Amino acid sequence: MTTLTAPEIDTTAAESAGAAIARGCFPARFEHAEITDPTRGRRIEITDPAGDGHWVLGPAEFEVARVFDGQSSFNALSARLAARGIRADATKLMRFETKLLGLGLLEIDGRGNRARDPFTGFDFALLHHLVIQRLGVVHPEPLLDRLLSWPRAVRMGLLGVVTLAALATPALLVVMGGRFLDEASATLTGWMLPLLYLVTLASGFLHEGGHALACRALGVRVRETGFAIYFLMPFAWTRPDRRDWEALAMGSRMVAILAGPFASQALAGLGLAAMMAAPMGSPLHSGGVILAAAGLFGATVTLLPVLNGDGYLMLVEVLRLPNLRRRAFDHLRRAVGLPAPALPASLPAGRGPLLLAVAFGTILGWAGIWVGMAWWLGGMMLELIR
Repeated sequence: MTTLTAPEIDTTAAESAGAAIARGCFPARFEHAEITDPTRGRRIEITDPAGDGHWVLGPAEFEVARVFDGQSSFNALSARLAARGIRADATKLMRFETKLLGLGLLEIDGRGNRARDPFTGFDFALLHHLVIQRLGVVHPEPLLDRLLSWPRAVRMGLLGVVTLAALATPALLVVMGGRFLDEASATLTGWMLPLLYLVTLASGFLHEGGHALACRALGVRVRETGFAIYFLMPFAWTRPDRRDWEALAMGSRMVAILAGPFASQALAGLGLAAMMAAPMGSPLHSGGVILAAAGLFGATVTLLPVLNGDGYLMLVEVLRLPNLRRRAFDHLRRAVGLPAPALPASLPAGRGPLLLAVAFGTILGWAGIWVGMAWWLGGMMLELIR
């Protein structure tokens, strides 16, 4: 989250400037909400539904930012703002445009949406579609409200079943010991491997359903739930209403964040129970292996803070540092002498090592994931062509 201050743009008289065209454009996809902070007054929180971008502007800065359309000259923008009672000359608008482009609040020809990875800030250019394949979004709020309208006894009974399955997972893993890995290795061969991939992708519905249902139960509106393939990994997200989310206490936020892994852990528990109940090689046993593996993936991998999952979100919330990963990679670029957006202020003590740890942790984490995926895909292809 980046906060800009008003004196840069709103305190001096307008001056004449050239008729150069302002290249930056405030994306129409951005959503915003006005929030009143007791300590800071009115502010505008802006979110990017195409990624995890999150910024905070004052009301005047927001008006200036969204006047950029990528077609008008700086003089025309200055005149348009003057008609709204905001005095910003062309020279200051040029500086403001440069800053907003660096922060990702303005884009040139929509390139920020097409080529920039919203989670790291890297520009993958032509490789973008190999990095992120968006599968679609759903708007689950009507279904969630319907579920929450069920009789309390039914809801509590279902919650009890899910809780029992989730809590049984570690106990069942201990009871099975090395048997789980042996049976999983023997089962997950040939066509079972692509089936596992599809089930893992589909299990994202359950995982994100946990997040979404918890949010709705806490009174938070759910904007959308989306699904994608990110670096060949199944990836999903739930986007709550920012205003409702910011109003939640920290404990409630943690409940909503952990609800997804909890749902995945319940799926793993059901799979493990099926493995123990059915003889090896039977359809029920094979299905149990797939459910257990998919559930354990959703319950554990997403909690790793170096990846773009629930663990990372918990870190962001605890530290109160939105856009943490992008900040981390910007800091890494500055540390090694690569171009990066200028800092609006000096880093607080201890912040630099934290940002470097996040950046290097992300690099090492994804390197491990890529090696694992390459090994898995290679093994799957060899199994299928034999």
